[in-house]
Amino acid sequence: MSDYTFTLPYPPSVNGYWRNFKGRQIISKRGRDYRKSAIECLNALNLSGENITKRMHLSVVINPPTLRKYDIDNWCKAPFDALTHANFWLDDEQVDSLSIKKGLKIKGGGITIMVTVID
Repeated sequence: MSDYTFTLPYPPSVNGYWRNFKGRQIISKRGRDYRKSAIECLNALNLSGENITKRMHLSVVINPPTLRKYDIDNWCKAPFDALTHANFWLDDEQVDSLSIKKGLKIKGGGITIMVTVID
């Protein structure tokens, strides 16, 4: 099994990731900006282009920038799309199990992703 652990910038929620434009749903400016910064982070960590093709298990810890209440299930779309666009994996469809946990408030926030590739 291969393991990866890394932290990406704090993402927009799924509610802020999408916008309606002329009857179509598109990724918002905030979503596009997030994707760009997440891919830059993955490039700096030498994780872009991993092209994982196998199934995997993920554990996610969301560390918010504030103590504001939030729904735990709204935060994976943007980072998972960034991982796809950075060619870390082919698609988030490869994820067989996902565990999400609320972490501690940290300055600027962040999302830590632990990936276990199933051989």
